[in-house]
Amino acid sequence: MSFQMQVQTDGTVYADVLFLINFSMDFLCFYITARIRSRRMRLRRTAAAAAIGGVYSVAILFLEMPWIVYALLTVGVPVLMCAVAEGKKTDGARGLFLTAGVFVAVSTALGGIMTALYSVINESEIGKKLADGGAEGAEDDLSVWLLALLAAAGTAATLIGGSRWRMHAASHQGSVKVSFSGKSVTLRGMTDTGNFLTDPLSGRAVVLCELDAVEEIFPAELAGFWRRGGVSGAESLPTEMAAKLRFIPAVGAVGKHGSVLAAVMPDSVEIFPEKEDANEDGRNSEGLSDGIRADVLIAPVPHRLSAGGSRALFPPGIF
Repeated sequence: MSFQMQVQTDGTVYADVLFLINFSMDFLCFYITARIRSRRMRLRRTAAAAAIGGVYSVAILFLEMPWIVYALLTVGVPVLMCAVAEGKKTDGARGLFLTAGVFVAVSTALGGIMTALYSVINESEIGKKLADGGAEGAEDDLSVWLLALLAAAGTAATLIGGSRWRMHAASHQGSVKVSFSGKSVTLRGMTDTGNFLTDPLSGRAVVLCELDAVEEIFPAELAGFWRRGGVSGAESLPTEMAAKLRFIPAVGAVGKHGSVLAAVMPDSVEIFPEKEDANEDGRNSEGLSDGIRADVLIAPVPHRLSAGGSRALFPPGIF
């Protein structure tokens, strides 16, 4: 879908190469779309969706159809691909079409970049020498496989780079000290590369934490509000408590897509990056605090966040 190009020489269509190019480019576009939409990309579903795009790119070369059918397929196939890639995690028709729109925009932009890169390399001195040194028709073959190589290399580079970035971010662990109404609690946390939650009004990032780990510092009314889902019932809270709440769109974070999280403005938040000589309260062996003041919101959720002992999820870059 992202790179509909009829790869052919002397009337022969290179269907396998065309499939490889479109599969690679679609996979890459899904990866970028997932990052933009703060989604968790699932490998098998994404591969299946990219395969649909690859098969479609080959099929339209052999199918004759009215323009209206082609127009409908041009719109429908990307939506189908996004539905396959996201599965049940999509947040309704609106979210699905939004994801499809981002996917098409990324595909268009990336297709233009790859076309330009392909043209530059193919017309370079190296490309010409390789083509001139081959047999008759070598220039066409070189163009075909150069395009396929660029697509595959781009996908591999993105996946490797993304994997290294996730590993680097995930390695950032530490403790967070949350203070509210004169009480404080410290709990273990780790960076979550999928936590891009922000307050739409202030733009402040959100630290997710397990309600059980921070419940002791909050009034019973507020804790009960979070246990009931943290959406309805805010009007029954005391005015001073309700004033500290911020409602955060939770697409791609926790729970169902399209849900809302109720975050709170704490008195203070300190982040303690993990060190080899640090203990559980975030202080090193000499008892000196290495805390970093963070202007963030806290969003308690009534379920477990991580199986690795961490009870809070930090947004990327907080360290």
